Amino acid sequence: MRPQADTVDELMARLRAKGQRATSARRAVLAEIVAAGSVHLTAEDLARRIAAQHPDTHLSTIYRTLEALTQAGILSVARFRDEPTTYHLTDDVHHHAVCSTCGATIDLPPSVLDPLCRQLLDDHGFVANPHHLTIGGTCARCAAEA
Repeated sequence: MRPQADTVDELMARLRAKGQRATSARRAVLAEIVAAGSVHLTAEDLARRIAAQHPDTHLSTIYRTLEALTQAGILSVARFRDEPTTYHLTDDVHHHAVCSTCGATIDLPPSVLDPLCRQLLDDHGFVANPHHLTIGGTCARCAAEA
């Protein structure tokens, strides 16, 4: 469903091409996000993972790094219900269906919204460009238990 993730070196090169500094904290954050694959990580998740190899990297540094990488267009933010903010690579375009009862999450390919995007264009002349949309609802298990 998702394209192969960029390597950390490629992501760092993209960052430098945007005029941003290539710091060790930025490399460490990107390395952990690439290693996590489809798992969305919070700042706290990243801090725990990075602490093993870089014990001097503080949570505040992780937050500043995430903000810089997001502003540079390398990372995107994902929010699920009342959960902490998570991050993923911007090139990893996908959507989610999230159960409002149990929190189960289903990853959806971008093509799932193609009919809606076409209808918006045809009916309203609106060119939709959804990125990381979250659709709330009820999963099959919770619906069966209701």
